[in-house]
Amino acid sequence: MPIKLLVMVKRKPGLSPEAFREGYENGHARLAVELFGHLWTEYRRNYLRAAHSFVEGGGPTDGEQAADAGVGYDVVSELVFPDRAALDEMNRLALEHHDQLKQDEERYFDRPHCWMVACETLEEDLSARRGAPA
Repeated sequence: MPIKLLVMVKRKPGLSPEAFREGYENGHARLAVELFGHLWTEYRRNYLRAAHSFVEGGGPTDGEQAADAGVGYDVVSELVFPDRAALDEMNRLALEHHDQLKQDEERYFDRPHCWMVACETLEEDLSARRGAPA
């Protein structure tokens, strides 16, 4: 059974969103693919942009503005593993390369405010809704 992890990352204080994304894409993501990519079936990075609280009302805009500090994260990455053995192997490799990973993360991440969580994904089949009147 596939396993999905969400990695929620907040950029280091004082780092612009552009500098964070540049560093994440050209540094940390490349390192992660080099070390763990053979264990993943999917890897995507979702950079948060426009955001609105449910309490404030309204909805997302065209997404041109960056998410504000109230959201708490700059990117949510998705890692999908084919099975528990692949996840266990990533954890083993992460321990083996701990110093290298930590050093890279400390350049871009606000590490105490970053999280990796396992999640269960439920998907809705919307194919019957396509083309249905509103």
